Amino acid sequence: MDSDTVTREMLKQLVEKAKSEGANRIKRIVIEIGEMSGLNSGQIRNSFDVLSRDTLAEGAELAISEIPLQVRCMKCSAEYNASGMSMICPECGSIASELVKGNELRVKEIEVA
Repeated sequence: MDSDTVTREMLKQLVEKAKSEGANRIKRIVIEIGEMSGLNSGQIRNSFDVLSRDTLAEGAELAISEIPLQVRCMKCSAEYNASGMSMICPECGSIASELVKGNELRVKEIEVA
């Protein structure tokens, strides 16, 4: 999915939630984006600025935290942050690993008024 589609769906859900809680406006949204999610925080921010116009989220602060890629070695079970394209386990040198964190997109917090 592209950034516009993801942002549009996120906004739709957040506005529905805010309305169901009787809110008149969304003041702040905090989201987390994983390094391997395929999403770019700058593009999400730009899409948000455009797509939030004329909604309860217009003018809301959008805080974005990026979650680094974290993997677990399948040989020794060590967990480590994989930097760039390097997936070599710092404990045993194995390249066999599984994803622990870094593929997510989630709303961590929403502040309404």
